[in-house]
Amino acid sequence: MSSQSSQTHMSVDPSQLQSSLSSPSVPGFHIEDTSVSPMSGLTETFAGAGETERQANLYLHRNLSATSSQDSCHMEEVEEKGVLDVKIKRAPSIRRNNSAIEAGMPCYNIISKPRGLAMIVDIEKFDNDVQERRVGSHVDVDNLKKLFRGLYFDVIEKHDLCRRDFEVALRELATDYRHLHGDMMILAILSHGRDGHIYTAEGHSIPTEAIYELFNNQNAPLLIGKPKFFIIQACRGEQNDFGQKEMLPDEVSMPMARKRRIGSDKDTIPFSNFEDVDRARPTWEDMIIAYSTIPGYVSLRDHLKGTWFIQSLVEVFMNHAHDKELIDLLRITSERLSQFSNVSQEKQTCNIEMRHLYKRIYFNPGLPEAKSSPKGLRRSQSDLPDSPRRRRQSAIGEEDDYSDIDQ
Repeated sequence: MSSQSSQTHMSVDPSQLQSSLSSPSVPGFHIEDTSVSPMSGLTETFAGAGETERQANLYLHRNLSATSSQDSCHMEEVEEKGVLDVKIKRAPSIRRNNSAIEAGMPCYNIISKPRGLAMIVDIEKFDNDVQERRVGSHVDVDNLKKLFRGLYFDVIEKHDLCRRDFEVALRELATDYRHLHGDMMILAILSHGRDGHIYTAEGHSIPTEAIYELFNNQNAPLLIGKPKFFIIQACRGEQNDFGQKEMLPDEVSMPMARKRRIGSDKDTIPFSNFEDVDRARPTWEDMIIAYSTIPGYVSLRDHLKGTWFIQSLVEVFMNHAHDKELIDLLRITSERLSQFSNVSQEKQTCNIEMRHLYKRIYFNPGLPEAKSSPKGLRRSQSDLPDSPRRRRQSAIGEEDDYSDIDQ
């Protein structure tokens, strides 16, 4: 790749750029027999000579990434550069609910062995090229698999699932009998996406809310009271973050104060008497969701090392899961992610969402289980054969180490 100075003199032909086509939004998991329009990558429009240096760099970077070699002769290089040597440190002691670190801050009991089920759903290749192949995603899968196993989870892998198989896999995970003997569940989904939706192998979009709903207390009773950790590696829009230089305090203008919110009728509905209310649990609780990016923005992926977010997450968990709880781990992951940049000087910010997460989550790696698990626990009931659409290679080589849009 030429130096940055030479890139600024390149001429950009708008006809070379493709427009992204929208995929039909389908509510819930209802299977529809509608045809899917092909979807291209991100739309990049340039006016020509008046564009900035960063935009020119972005255009060059994207086109080089799209035309990089996928020759299998680079397999060894990919494995050496991308896959991490994941080694989990041993926790100093078991953190459990009856030995809270601080008063008023109890812990979930993550002490079973295995700790629970961890499913990785990786959509790398798409039918009829309705989306670009997510080159480098296999590195994320390998790194996550090593991490989850090091944390004592039973790992289930699913690759290139069509919509129907995607639904089946998630429903079976939500109702798997092995949750009876585990203390936690993890679901990692790696694919293209847009805000609020994940794409399956044939290009259908699935609302992320429909995914979470499968694991609430109403639909997954075996997981009541147990933490459910969702990792969503996908774009949530088409905006790029090119960062912001630091300014001195006197250079920063203060935004206008937001107007005070006026209460509605729903805000002032009185509570019923406590003794008249059944002590039921909320439908949505014990959930934490880690998005690779914030709403409206793209998520970036390196062809050799995988996505920026998964790289950061695995490295942080590998080094700190022995003595830090999950929220702190994700804060450190966010800080680590902010240090990434590419030739276009793009940045990325992850987003964490909690739904009635009452307690701290310590993984307690390396420590013996406090309760035994049935002998047949490791037999997979839900790990069915992958979709016929699985066409995944073991490793993909790239000549240029450029990050890519993981939209």
